[in-house]
Amino acid sequence: MAEPMTTQELRTILRKELPTDIDKFHLIKQVAAFVMTNQVVGQEFILRLLARINEFQGLEPMISGLIRQVGLFPYMDEENLSFKDAIAHELHRPVGFSENIVFHHAQAEVYYALLRGENIVLSAPTSFGKSLIIDSVIASQKHSNIIIIVPTIALIDETRKRLSKFKNSYKIITHPSQSFGKRNVFILTQERAVEIIPKIDVDFFVIDEFYKLSPQKTDEERCHVLNQVFYTLVKKGAQFYLLGPNIERVTTALLDNVKFKFIRTDYKTVVSERHPVRIKEGQGSIDRLIEISSSLDEPTLIFCQSPASANKVANAFLNSGKFEKIKENDDLADWIKSNYHSQWILPNCLEHGIGIHHGRVPRAIAQKCVKLFNEGKIKYLICTSTLIEGVNTKAKNVIIYDNKIARTKFDYFTFNNICGRSGRMFSHFIGHIYLFHEPPAAELPLVDFPIFSQNDDVPEKLLINIDEDDLKESSKQKLKKYFEQDILSKDTLKKNSYIDLDKQLKLAGIIHNNISKIYRIMKWNQYPTNDQLKLACMLIWEYFIASKKRIYGVSSGKQLHFRINQFREAGSIKNFIDTIVNEVDGNKPDEVNEAIELSFDIQRHWINFQFPRYLMSLGNIANDVFEKHNLAACDYSYFASLVECYFISPYVVPMDEYGLPIQVSKKIGDIIPISSNIDEALVQLSRFNPSPQRFSGIEREFIGEFQKYI
Repeated sequence: MAEPMTTQELRTILRKELPTDIDKFHLIKQVAAFVMTNQVVGQEFILRLLARINEFQGLEPMISGLIRQVGLFPYMDEENLSFKDAIAHELHRPVGFSENIVFHHAQAEVYYALLRGENIVLSAPTSFGKSLIIDSVIASQKHSNIIIIVPTIALIDETRKRLSKFKNSYKIITHPSQSFGKRNVFILTQERAVEIIPKIDVDFFVIDEFYKLSPQKTDEERCHVLNQVFYTLVKKGAQFYLLGPNIERVTTALLDNVKFKFIRTDYKTVVSERHPVRIKEGQGSIDRLIEISSSLDEPTLIFCQSPASANKVANAFLNSGKFEKIKENDDLADWIKSNYHSQWILPNCLEHGIGIHHGRVPRAIAQKCVKLFNEGKIKYLICTSTLIEGVNTKAKNVIIYDNKIARTKFDYFTFNNICGRSGRMFSHFIGHIYLFHEPPAAELPLVDFPIFSQNDDVPEKLLINIDEDDLKESSKQKLKKYFEQDILSKDTLKKNSYIDLDKQLKLAGIIHNNISKIYRIMKWNQYPTNDQLKLACMLIWEYFIASKKRIYGVSSGKQLHFRINQFREAGSIKNFIDTIVNEVDGNKPDEVNEAIELSFDIQRHWINFQFPRYLMSLGNIANDVFEKHNLAACDYSYFASLVECYFISPYVVPMDEYGLPIQVSKKIGDIIPISSNIDEALVQLSRFNPSPQRFSGIEREFIGEFQKYI
């Protein structure tokens, strides 16, 4: 009788090619023994068997029995189920799907709890299938208005495409300017949700990556907005499902009448293998990275701390000579060179089967890179945290090259989140992670909801959004001076609460004390004069931003004013890139590439987002003061919208989020009139038939992919 194996012995055997004389029946018996004594370990070995199921011909029924025992029902062969297994299999099938969807045991537990109306906070591994539960709740059609809060615009589009299968039952809404249907699914970032939530009755809401509710030094502002959204939705009495990975527990209660069930599970559907990277003597880390990457044949994500680091890696890949040119992406690479810049590193990488994904890459192009990666048309995707935060790929391998996000070392929680991107249910049973640094020290990640805990660290700009009845006594004391002052109304402070309350009051005081001089230059509607725009920029910088640092190419109010005019005068993204590139002294490729991507930073951070938002807040504060002086109001909304839309038709920028590049949208708009209403524009664009005479092959491909999910 063969001796029992240790976990390490069995793991070693299943990692390698099996000897021809090995007793495979005995291997399965060993796995069965582990299932009986330690189901987590046993499940790992079942997944290892599934990864090489073709080598166990004739023994599949035994493996199938083990699969059922640990509840991995999606991996069962429906054609060969016993009567008992068939019943168990059917009990794990959600209702309302036309596709053949089956839950594993842990998924089914969460799903049925949600159908019973329970509030669920779920901590589960990346490969768990948390999103499929969202789809299943929608498929049940129990709810009329569903809100899904996601951390990034990239994830808005991925989620929208996945949920487009419900478009006959629900209107899918991703933008605040869209009209509502009778039944709606809203897919929004927290910033967009703030605008929409007061206008609707919500039945059910989801917060993806809910750990972002807990205060983070790197992104405090977004954390505060997310807390505001969470509080507002909870106050509406909506059922909720919060999901994220690797959370030990939630440390705070909510309101007295709000209960939730916290489910923490390590239930895995893929196995992750970790490989510490050893750098040979005399070898640089980037040379070792190239050596490892070029040896891997399966789809590989390479995590870098920042766009600059990603570009450095990409440049080294190109110069190494180890990644041969391929023809498959030539049309896309040529189009990008023609429409952005010929010296941008991304198209040159695509020609070698390498993609790049970070916050500077235009949204439609970033989406295209993920699509090419999932289709196997690029083998390597060099990325930053913008991809790690929820976007799903078919990566078998993850190489963690840097151990930071920007300049801050990532924690154990973030490390686990990155590792979770390796392997993919039904694609790769075993994922591989290559580590260039020691993992961070293990810790127990705890999530706090500051808008409910209201501890001493919670800022006033978050507390002011809480109803007075829900404020703790200490919070009321912190807010007392803001409630008792008469410079700005409470409504204005709340409307602009992403800005420090004292900064708002300071600006309002300046306007009030200089009203006779400042009114004539701040009182404008529609379109400002150059002096009016300059003053607005200077007030925004001095009182809202209040920084001496250079932020995305801007370091003062005067420079913000200059950049806005510079962008407007350029007339197109390509011309704006050329303008920024021409500011560079010399012609070194890395300096040119940095200038190209600086132009993307300026247009996304300042033009599309921050300046329009700050301008509207400036108008809110000005009008509050003007009203107290019985003066007519200003209205900055038209110009704010114009800047946000890049000084072009309002439909164009939202379509970029849908995967249709701005250049293609504009080209269509030159042929047929497109409505400024997003809903109407979507209908018009979904019916547009591009002719080969006017549109290149890659442009027709963009249009076809866009139309597929409308």
